[in-house]
Amino acid sequence: MEAIVRVDEKQLPWAEFAGYGPGQVRYKTVTPRGGAAPPMQFVSYAPGHEDGMHSHDEGEIFVVTEGGVMLGDDTINGPGTVVYIPKGVRYSLRCGEEGVSFFRIVVP
Repeated sequence: MEAIVRVDEKQLPWAEFAGYGPGQVRYKTVTPRGGAAPPMQFVSYAPGHEDGMHSHDEGEIFVVTEGGVMLGDDTINGPGTVVYIPKGVRYSLRCGEEGVSFFRIVVP
């Protein structure tokens, strides 16, 4: 039987994303892959952080909770801004002076 999944990200530990300097990219696994809900992370990028052009083999939904970021030429300012990036679409990311925090939901 299907069940409602409830998680409070405030109760989850932070982890550092490998490949960047300390404190540059942190995340919390909100719901894991293969679970009852779509994979989701809470992500925080430090002020000025940049990710060069890249793409993913799965779609992504970002729900911004604070700060702002440039996705390509588009300025994304939260909170409450929602962005959908289809799988295979190339994009770059550059954080503003406040950095950015968002929920990342993986979709097919």
